[in-house]
Amino acid sequence: MSTKSFGTAIPIFPSKSIDEQLDFYQAAGFEVTYRQAKPNLYACVRHRIVELHFFVLRPLDPAKSYSMCYVHVPDVDAVYKEFSENLKTAYGKIPAKGFPRISKPSDLTEDRRFHLIDPAGNRLLIGTKHTVTKLITKETSKFSSAFETSYRLMYAKDEPAAAAKVLDCVLSIAEEASATLRYRAYVLRADIAFSMDEWTIANAFVQEAERMALSDSELGDVAEECERLKEIKAHSLHG
Repeated sequence: MSTKSFGTAIPIFPSKSIDEQLDFYQAAGFEVTYRQAKPNLYACVRHRIVELHFFVLRPLDPAKSYSMCYVHVPDVDAVYKEFSENLKTAYGKIPAKGFPRISKPSDLTEDRRFHLIDPAGNRLLIGTKHTVTKLITKETSKFSSAFETSYRLMYAKDEPAAAAKVLDCVLSIAEEASATLRYRAYVLRADIAFSMDEWTIANAFVQEAERMALSDSELGDVAEECERLKEIKAHSLHG
């Protein structure tokens, strides 16, 4: 029986400032393994899940960055917990918006993942593959289809403006969906608005969700959304 040997891919990301990059990754829990000053600035960091290298590109606009890397891990929630707690200790709060930031883990069809975006806009998509395909929603309707598209745009693509546009087109027919899907849609729309600093919209959809009277069984089905709603409310107090 032959043993196959696999190579290792190491992303080389651009950065505006090596110092800024290293400060962020060290705050998250990475170790600086190399730093070069001449003939050009270059640095490397390492964590048990991935090694990253950086070079300087001063005209870089983080908002227009397309640099990304998918990192598969055995337990995405454990990695998120480690990074978020480290960042909270370093910054006094979990950076949820702007650059840098970290997103909450979300279940997609193929995996459960979160995004770690550094000061230069480079994105690590960190996820754990599902053992079986997971449906975002089991319902089949115009509303559920739009919800699923919006959900993926928000949590897989990190494109909140596009996610809002899709979901807003079907909110007028929300009553046609099940109570749990309506609740999930309201929380999703609140989360989208929160990510875009649209506090009035976020609060409006928080209230829509809170007005719903869900049974214990239904609340069990939307437990993760309930937790996200609490977090959005907590942030909105400072919005």
